[in-house]
Amino acid sequence: MLEVVRLFIHQHALLEQGAPVWVAVSGGVDSMVLLTVLHQLGHPVQAVHIDHGLRGADSAADRALVVAYCAELGIPLHVEEVDVGVEVERSNSSVQMAARSLRYRVFHRLVHQGPERLAMAHHADDAMETTLMNLMQGMGTRGWQGIPVRSGPFIRPLLTSTRADIIEAARILRVPWREDASNSDPAYLRARVRKELVPLMEDLRPGVRTVMYRNVELARELDLLAKQRINELVAHLRPDAEGVLRITFDTLRASLAPRVLLHTLLEGRGYHPDRIADMVRVMEQGKVGARFPGEGVEVLADREAFLIVPFQQALGEWTIHDPFRPPTGMPLDMRSVHASDIDANAGPDVVWLDIDRLVLPLVVRPWRAGDRLLPAGMNGSKLISDVLIDAKVPRHLKDRTMVLCDAERILWCCGIRASGMARASANTQRVLRVDRTID
Repeated sequence: MLEVVRLFIHQHALLEQGAPVWVAVSGGVDSMVLLTVLHQLGHPVQAVHIDHGLRGADSAADRALVVAYCAELGIPLHVEEVDVGVEVERSNSSVQMAARSLRYRVFHRLVHQGPERLAMAHHADDAMETTLMNLMQGMGTRGWQGIPVRSGPFIRPLLTSTRADIIEAARILRVPWREDASNSDPAYLRARVRKELVPLMEDLRPGVRTVMYRNVELARELDLLAKQRINELVAHLRPDAEGVLRITFDTLRASLAPRVLLHTLLEGRGYHPDRIADMVRVMEQGKVGARFPGEGVEVLADREAFLIVPFQQALGEWTIHDPFRPPTGMPLDMRSVHASDIDANAGPDVVWLDIDRLVLPLVVRPWRAGDRLLPAGMNGSKLISDVLIDAKVPRHLKDRTMVLCDAERILWCCGIRASGMARASANTQRVLRVDRTID
């Protein structure tokens, strides 16, 4: 066992020889053996035991065992009590998830203080069970490798050691441990996978454990290859000035793995795998305008690409009773100028209005379906939606487009096109210059 763990640590560069490390120790056989092995390999270890207080006298006995064993080996021990009940109420999560969250909170604090790495006792059977659970619950892009060898400061030196290997090592090294009865509680999916599903698979196909151990290792390597390829595909992708990320359908198709690529780009955004599959169907069917709201972003299907758009605050609406004293905060600036100041080349972000032809109050608001504008130089009106299409306004910016109206008509599709109504000319006595200040 010592040599196996030493080689695994070296192969995956988990620790330098003789480097100090925290070890999470529950009192179970896995963590007690890990502590012993790292100690015997010459690593200055510090143990951390989290007392969840969930199992009454059993929790106290676990703690007493860890305290006594660390004292026997001369290993520094940090014991911390956590209140899982309070965390359940605060987070509205399950007992298991609340306990995990509290543990990791402590672990992160300790590695921040140093040593900078913390070893956990997950092993090959844990990885196999996790992979089976991921297959049942949804793989995502993190499910292929089961349990990672390393995640941030947390390392898992026992991942190629089986439960049988660990128990044998405990016998040889004379390591004491305690059994946690909750590990066999059928209320938990992992316990049923361990006690029911894996034995059934072994009965159907003798030797399946060995095959599954091998599969998990292969999947871990495939995961590394997939991440490398994905990084190559997304290396050129950069959000624009507004934080919008554009990924073309050609890029997705060329990847040969559009679901994997979308999973990666949208990781942590609350998208169920079914929604990712819906996006791929939209791409294949060319459904422009489809929307997929997530957490903090929205995915929009444009003509030849998906746009991953950060959620923005809802647009406001402003009523202007006196154009010379406009309200603060609106995305337009208004001021009185002379007719000689009119500049026909000022661009689409400026409009010049005849104050005496305005029917107050003015209103600045988001455009609505059915809004129409009478463009300068045209006899008839035009839908704002068509104005935006003609101007090739990107899908995600259409919803952010504002209009300036008086009490009777739309005067300006802001930054896009002006109406011919109330438009100032060289003969206008009082000219109102209106500038778009923000998108």
